Amino acid sequence: MILLRQNVQDYNNDLRAMLMAFYPGEKIEDYEKHIKRVFDNQCDEDEDKVRLLLSASFKENEITKLSVGLINDESAEEKRCLVKGDYKDRKVFRNHLKLAAYRLLCDFTGRKLPWGDLTGVRPTKIAMKKIREGKSREEVVDYYKTTYDTGDSKAKLSFDVADKELKLIKDIDLKNSYCLYVGIPFCPSRCLYCSFTAYAIALHDDKVDRYIDRLCEEITYVAERYKDKRLVSIYMGGGTPTSINHEQLDRLLTHIDNTLIKADKLLEYTIEAGRPDSITKEKLLVMKKHNVTRISINPQTMNDATLKTIGRAHTVEDVEYAFSLARECGFDNINMDLIAGLPGEDMPMMEHTLGKVKGLKPESLTVHSLAIKRAAKLNERMDEYKADINHDIDEMLDMVSKTAAELGMEPYYLYRQKNIGGNLENVGYSLPGKECIYNVLIMEELTDIIAVGAGSSSKYVIRDEEDNVIRIDRSENCKSIDDYIDRFNEMIDRKR
Repeated sequence: MILLRQNVQDYNNDLRAMLMAFYPGEKIEDYEKHIKRVFDNQCDEDEDKVRLLLSASFKENEITKLSVGLINDESAEEKRCLVKGDYKDRKVFRNHLKLAAYRLLCDFTGRKLPWGDLTGVRPTKIAMKKIREGKSREEVVDYYKTTYDTGDSKAKLSFDVADKELKLIKDIDLKNSYCLYVGIPFCPSRCLYCSFTAYAIALHDDKVDRYIDRLCEEITYVAERYKDKRLVSIYMGGGTPTSINHEQLDRLLTHIDNTLIKADKLLEYTIEAGRPDSITKEKLLVMKKHNVTRISINPQTMNDATLKTIGRAHTVEDVEYAFSLARECGFDNINMDLIAGLPGEDMPMMEHTLGKVKGLKPESLTVHSLAIKRAAKLNERMDEYKADINHDIDEMLDMVSKTAAELGMEPYYLYRQKNIGGNLENVGYSLPGKECIYNVLIMEELTDIIAVGAGSSSKYVIRDEEDNVIRIDRSENCKSIDDYIDRFNEMIDRKR
């Protein structure tokens, strides 16, 4: 456990984010609340073990004092630093505080993080803004390094991805376009690391047809409201869309065809066929019939032992068979997702996975750093798996980057999640011309993303008269399948 002591709460989220970057998966508790629990005898035995304390003492118009040390260890050296500036001036002071806290924790732990003190989920937004201002690659890279202590390789990656993104979207009329996300919240089983809205289809099979009925109603509403805008991309995710049977999939895609698609305007059509054990030839042929241009077959790892650990009911052989079946059905744009840092995985195992992927030659490859999400089973069972989680995730990401380059791929989008080990990133690589435009647009928040289905969240880009983005509004659908079906009119009202 880590304790955080502060006399004001203005920067609570920033300090917590920095602690989580160095200590992913650790519980962080307010110092005063913890002391009260100690006096009330409400702490369990594990909470009395080695404990880190980060203290922040803020004074208006004066120097802020930061310190970090170990409680119950008199031999441990406490580290301290000072932050100049008025903490009330959040716009200016926040970056100074984050950088000071980062450097203090670097000094305390003896290690640096590749992204420095950057904790946001969209690090490429900084590079994109600088490029639009006419800054060179060298100037942008230097800005990351001097302002955030970002490592050279991550700063260069940010520029390269932002530059690629701008080229990919330059011909899209962002103000008068939109993307559609279709959520299918069913899966063959729930993975250990998953925090998405996903329900085991075997337990909810009787609700699928009614769910699709509602989904079609919501799609009809979107089509009417957005009839004057161009639909540039459809992305069907979940869950696992291919969990439903091929007749149900055909019914849904037929409705999308009849309601939304104008073939001359749609740039791409992606369906996540993520779980190999949900893929059949019939489903692939249905997707092909409806002109789906891109699918994902996501092994996450090509090691059978790890697949069993994370709760997947398929084997590496199943992945290879599903991939060959997709090729047989004519798919020439297949993405594969991998996760770096899964429990029990080390560098040789990642090397084995990448060797298998190279043999399949997908058109794109997306690598995720393991994120320990609050709603995931992995978080609930961290004591069981903590010792098995490898901390060489950055080296694994480097290995993926080299493999992608060997396959002729370039990085084209990048994002981060909370609670990622090592404060690292997720990167999408693809062959030139095989990029997923949806991934770019949703990450950079440049056009409306209208989402339908249980657990989905729509984003509305609000612009001023000069076409500058001034804010992002959101509307969310209920996560529960039953609530989505029974409270459907409420979902429509939220969008309206």
